Amino acid sequence: MNIEELIAVEAEAAEQNRDAPLRTGARVTRGNGRAKTLQIRLNPEELAALTALAEERGLPVSTLARDMLLRELAAGSDDPRAVLARMRSGLESLASVVG
Repeated sequence: MNIEELIAVEAEAAEQNRDAPLRTGARVTRGNGRAKTLQIRLNPEELAALTALAEERGLPVSTLARDMLLRELAAGSDDPRAVLARMRSGLESLASVVG
């Protein structure tokens, strides 16, 4: 098994048990080589919805927002406006549940 396959197997195992405690000696890092910051503006209802979902999942709000954005980008839409419209719709749906 090559290194890419080993990483894929380990990543899949980690996803199957997201709530597992960290091993002793595990090193937690932040940023994963990301060096750019993106600022976004949300209305109070959207922020409350995003915050509530992040708390429910045990994640920082920025991690959840980044995950949502990257998931939409990975969906392969050719139209960035469609990506933004889906994200706005998702946040509005969350806001209606929280608000």
